[in-house]
Amino acid sequence: MTDTPARAYTKLLAASTPQSAAALTFSDLVADVDARRAAIHVHHFESTAAASDAADHDEMANGDVFVVESEKVVGFIVVICPAILTEERGTLPHLPSPGREYMEGEYTDSVVVAEREARARGFLLRDEDPQDRIRSMRHLKAASVARITTDPDPDNEEWQTALARLTVAQTYLNEHDPGAQEAMDASARRIADDLKRIDEEYGTNRRA
Repeated sequence: MTDTPARAYTKLLAASTPQSAAALTFSDLVADVDARRAAIHVHHFESTAAASDAADHDEMANGDVFVVESEKVVGFIVVICPAILTEERGTLPHLPSPGREYMEGEYTDSVVVAEREARARGFLLRDEDPQDRIRSMRHLKAASVARITTDPDPDNEEWQTALARLTVAQTYLNEHDPGAQEAMDASARRIADDLKRIDEEYGTNRRA
């Protein structure tokens, strides 16, 4: 890694202060983790059967992540075997224990990358806590709204994907997030109040 002027200055300070040394060490650790995760190969398949076949023919390496959009499946390779982290698993087996605990965390980097791929699509993770799922869906909704309202283009595949993911997130939140239901109830009350005001103002005698 080539040092930037700022990094070189931090190293100079590290020689004289324990705090700077700790900051530099932490920065190095974060950079190493980010580099490892960025290097993990993410494969895409039409089916879990195709992913299994690719694993059988050594087309994926140990720790590689794979995504099967059509079956809402995301997993990674353990040595030569595919293991699934999502609730949906298709024709493949689930990982036998929570991902970050499996083999004492040996596959944590692959698990993190796989979780990102799943959450970005609104796929449910098998071992995810209900509140974590709600938070994930809220993040997906926010990201999807940001995309569909920025440079809207119904003919753009990326825009269509964002709209589909917004639908997935909103559908889940409507069913599982108390906050979403409260927001819908509040919206319904505002509409009812507006209709009542219009009736009173214009004498339309609207009936519920």
